Amino acid sequence: MYAVLEQNPASRSDCCIRSLSWKGAVPASEKDKTHVRKRCVSEGWLASGNAKGIIGTTFTTSHCKKTTNSPTRTNFNLRGHNSEVVLVCWNEPFQKLATCDVDGIIFVWIKYEGRWSIELVNDRACQVSDFAWSHDGRTALICYKDGFVLVGSVAGQRYWSSMLQLDGRLTCGTWTPDDKQVILGTNSGQVMIMDIHGAIVLQSMLCEDREIRKIMWSVEKFRMINVIEEESDEKPERRRKKSNVAKRRSSKKHPAIMAVDIGNGDIQLMKSHDDITPILIRTGMKDTVMEWSKCGLFLAVGGVLEQNENNYVHFYNVYGRLRFSLDVNSQHPLSALTWGHDDKRIFVACGPLLHVAWVEKQIAPLQILCREVVVSIMKEEKAVSSLTLPGRLKNFVSERYYNTVKGCIPEPCKLREFISQPPPNNQRLHCTMVKTGEETSNSNPCYTLFLEYLGGLVPLLKGRRISKLCTEFVIYDPKAQNDVKLNNDEQGCLNDNKSVSNSCFQVSDDTKHVNTNGNMAEDNYDNLFIDNLPQVSIAMTLSM
Repeated sequence: MYAVLEQNPASRSDCCIRSLSWKGAVPASEKDKTHVRKRCVSEGWLASGNAKGIIGTTFTTSHCKKTTNSPTRTNFNLRGHNSEVVLVCWNEPFQKLATCDVDGIIFVWIKYEGRWSIELVNDRACQVSDFAWSHDGRTALICYKDGFVLVGSVAGQRYWSSMLQLDGRLTCGTWTPDDKQVILGTNSGQVMIMDIHGAIVLQSMLCEDREIRKIMWSVEKFRMINVIEEESDEKPERRRKKSNVAKRRSSKKHPAIMAVDIGNGDIQLMKSHDDITPILIRTGMKDTVMEWSKCGLFLAVGGVLEQNENNYVHFYNVYGRLRFSLDVNSQHPLSALTWGHDDKRIFVACGPLLHVAWVEKQIAPLQILCREVVVSIMKEEKAVSSLTLPGRLKNFVSERYYNTVKGCIPEPCKLREFISQPPPNNQRLHCTMVKTGEETSNSNPCYTLFLEYLGGLVPLLKGRRISKLCTEFVIYDPKAQNDVKLNNDEQGCLNDNKSVSNSCFQVSDDTKHVNTNGNMAEDNYDNLFIDNLPQVSIAMTLSM
């Protein structure tokens, strides 16, 4: 097994990302259906919930070519929660999105005619400990911390509910692989099994004095049919060969394995709830999050390693053996992860940063390892053309520079060019205007135009209304303050140890650095989300 991080410093939000969930795109033949059975694994949507209560749905693709047709709108920022969003969960068969905040309010979102709206609301005024869709997408399980359990339909009909009398607090819940029972876990190490009618089948002690933080089965989240696009660059013979290999592997089905997170970095792998010989995995990490791959053969466990306080993602097989360890270099602790694109990608959130790793589940071919060496040396994609390699190999190396998370976001030093030119590929950029200054008798209020991206807001332009009768605004040049600071620096007015500018386009010399691929440093993009646009030079007057 092999995994490597994608170099894309622009994949970030303006606050901590608390939860992630990915779903495949709907093929054209399924778009008019209310219940879909097929999905495209090469394209999809990544949902993220952050600390500001915003849900971001962003288009992703594993196509490694520039001619890929992206949708006209690649990002949606969904607003409705008034507190931190701690859970997002796609329902692929019905194309719905469930979100939950720290106050226990649950929203079910649905997309209609290109716009997202809230279809269902559930509010018990109690915190939610877990939420899970059944594998056919028709039923939802909601677990509350006070011991209340609710099972309802995807349309909002309540099937049954029960207030459990537990010794501890209800912490998690999940469906069995056949959707006939639900398994609940508590902070005292107990598990409870209930049938589809709400009757208690079994209650036993799984691990005494240990909190059961999460329970997951090594089965596919939803029973869907993967669709491989016809525009694949591979030859038909190679595609047929891969299809036959996949069929042979799928015929050798492994029994479902239940992974139980019991805290302190320990995870148990069990064949069933009454397995007397579970496999214990000691990850050595704290604040762990885990998720099974779609194929059910690999368990990804992410967290902060206690030895060196670095973020890692460990990949284990069904026997508990460590197959690969991925170092996620970030100053923020790891907060969420999810698989995507038929297990070819894994998305890892560390605070506001979103990392994307390319995954090779089998032994990595020598060609891929050689490509990683070349990419680590080459600073830019255009330098690949200077290599003395065949055209096919040059294209293979260039694929490594393509980003999985799509979206049009400005570079920190090119904001003026970004707002002066139309976006590429006829993309539609959706923005939000926020009032940033109070209106007084001497001055009119200021407004800032923000670009929506990954649930965050990127400041683009700042303006001031100049007339109370007409909607006329003075739009300020976003790079004016930067130019003034640079001129002062050339005259020696600034010390060497001070920042060249406090705007979002420059960083101090102490924090400026370049990564191995020659991309801009993370610190540059951190300042991109800070609203410190200048108000010193007038660029235009806009009448609306």
